[in-house]
Amino acid sequence: MSVLVIGAANLDIKGRLFNSPVVNSSNSAAIKTSMGGVARNIAENLARLGVAVTLLTAVGDDYAGEDILDTADEVGVDVSRALIIEDATTGTYLAALDPGGDMFVALDDVRVLHHITPDYLYLNRDAFRECDMVTLDLNLTDATLHTAVKLAHEYHKPICIDPTSTDIAHRLFPLLPKVDIITPNLDEAEVLLHCANLPIPDDPVQCARHLAALGVATVVITQAERGACYATDNESGQFPALRGDIVDTTGAGDALTAAIIFGVLQGMAVSEALQLGLRAAALTLRSTYTVAPELSLDRLYGME
Repeated sequence: MSVLVIGAANLDIKGRLFNSPVVNSSNSAAIKTSMGGVARNIAENLARLGVAVTLLTAVGDDYAGEDILDTADEVGVDVSRALIIEDATTGTYLAALDPGGDMFVALDDVRVLHHITPDYLYLNRDAFRECDMVTLDLNLTDATLHTAVKLAHEYHKPICIDPTSTDIAHRLFPLLPKVDIITPNLDEAEVLLHCANLPIPDDPVQCARHLAALGVATVVITQAERGACYATDNESGQFPALRGDIVDTTGAGDALTAAIIFGVLQGMAVSEALQLGLRAAALTLRSTYTVAPELSLDRLYGME
């Protein structure tokens, strides 16, 4: 079982505010750095679940890029094909979290990913041929996204795409009929429904059904503390979130996506894979790291 993951690998710098934010002023916070980037996060989560993972990404020729690749390699992610770009800055995610651990505002610099070109993907087409699933984030350029989807289809590989953020979720819309799994949060799902000129129902399950009707085989919509719902062409459902103290919400959706990919490749029903994903998300919410270091299959099945 192997997955090819393509997209961002960032340095995450996160500050959790001690009090309500005050604009135009310095705010007291607890600041922590960790490895991040949607694609990198998904890749690390998969590796911790025992999946063989290849990550296609680009970093700068700097200390952050070196640390990102070294850390990924240590947990079992194959980064041998990653690009190291001279005179470029490694992707950086700078976030201010509110006192409850939710994102208040974030800045994302992924300019280095413009070096992930269609030509680079074609040079690595054997990675498409040899994997069992292709997973993408939307930080890639349009040309690179379409090339990745084309290569995955050429080798008959299922595709999972994480919409990444509300700012860029609309870029997924033209690809929906070609995608097997999408994992938007509720805001990202509403962006996609708006692109389709569809009404936005109050019920998230109905949102998932509408998106599935646009051609996606499996839609999973995350809803923070309300859990997540799913829809396919013949079933749908809703599951609650696991209870627990929230330390940091960053990376929880990526953990959920990785666990769903793992479950689907293991032959689980979507409903079972989603419940595993909610456990992975809950574990991540309790960690100060973007990927919970203690993540493992045994740990997930042992959670209450």
